[in-house]
Amino acid sequence: MKRKLLLPERIMLGDGATPFNGVFVVRINGTLAPESLYNALSKVQAKHPLLRAGIVQDKKGTPYFTIPEVYRAIPLSIKDRITAEDWQQETKAAWASVFDIPNGPLIRMVWLKGSQQSELLLAFHHCMCDGGGGLMLVREILAVLDDPDYDIGIHQTFTTLEDIVPKHILTGTRQVLKAKLKGAFIRGVLTLLSAFTSTRNKQPVSREDDYLVHWKLDQQTSSALFQHCSMQMVTVNTALCVAFLQAFQLVRGEKAMNKITCPVDIRKFIPEIKKDVIFSFGLSLELSINNDPAIAFWERVQQLQAISSEKISKMDPYDFMLPFEHAHGGIKHMRKFLTYGKPVYDLMFSNMGKLDVRDKYHSFEVDTIFSPTVVGPFANPTTIITSTYKGQIDFSFVSNHAVLDHRDALAIKELAMKLLLEDLHVAAPAPALSSII
Repeated sequence: MKRKLLLPERIMLGDGATPFNGVFVVRINGTLAPESLYNALSKVQAKHPLLRAGIVQDKKGTPYFTIPEVYRAIPLSIKDRITAEDWQQETKAAWASVFDIPNGPLIRMVWLKGSQQSELLLAFHHCMCDGGGGLMLVREILAVLDDPDYDIGIHQTFTTLEDIVPKHILTGTRQVLKAKLKGAFIRGVLTLLSAFTSTRNKQPVSREDDYLVHWKLDQQTSSALFQHCSMQMVTVNTALCVAFLQAFQLVRGEKAMNKITCPVDIRKFIPEIKKDVIFSFGLSLELSINNDPAIAFWERVQQLQAISSEKISKMDPYDFMLPFEHAHGGIKHMRKFLTYGKPVYDLMFSNMGKLDVRDKYHSFEVDTIFSPTVVGPFANPTTIITSTYKGQIDFSFVSNHAVLDHRDALAIKELAMKLLLEDLHVAAPAPALSSII
């Protein structure tokens, strides 16, 4: 069984030796049994073909997901938990870890084992799984961990284009011609960008210089923000985009680019991609704000909401996906530009919303789910991911010292929260104490 990687998957795969990893961390109260955790990992691996796969290349260098005749079990490392912040160092180590790409699996777990409280850290290669898939795996692992006989189902095959794109779009003469023309245009643009991207005296950013700033809003503050956004008829996502873009502008000045890129879950547009299927191809939304100082914060949010809603309403997932499949010839140019080119946006921002994961189980309780993190080899790894669990908004802010000074990141965090909360009549959160340096 094998499946050719889609172009975005190939971009994230890179050279196969450079990590591009996503990490989920779940804090659990209660005691766990190693055999129950091994069983849970075994069951989710049996369900999802991609969790058994590695990636091999054919004679032309084209990569394919393939499942070995005898596949390896998902590795589980068990380590003693010394402090409540150990998960951050383990997260940083996971960002830099390299998977055995040809043999797989492209996923592993670390159990930071404490007497009454533990963290489960799930790390995976981003070319294989996105944030939505990672959350689904967390949900399934917890369900089986609680009940070893719980039936999570099984998928027999990889998810391919033929599975999710209607035949009349995939093979229609007009659609194919349009996709080929757009693919040729993409290749041409990438070739041009690559020609003007110098690699002389440049090195990819070092994973040793990555850092994480993590914080939460308490339930009262989170609830006040939800209510205020509802009154303003805007989404929390849009309000956060404006807060972070303004904060970047205030802290970085002329270095700020006034551009934020937001991944959009493709599952919302293509019902054939089921919620319990691993997939790593999303849509993308780029946004900028009007920096006129005379515009009040929430007025600016309303302006951006109108722009964002209009852009999302015009999204066509098939029109986005298919041209890339005719642009594989530009893969080396795209990697070069993304790795060595000048950054063109301030940050990637993703709001996962309210996490649909139970907190009460028979033998344990989920204390919290930290917002996931992801780091790749691109020129600008700056990423903020938020999620809400048990009524609290959680933030993971990832960047690299060579790209964004750690002090600037802390200043951006403080300013963004001040802008966001100052009209809500609630106290701003205390400065972030939990950060990897």
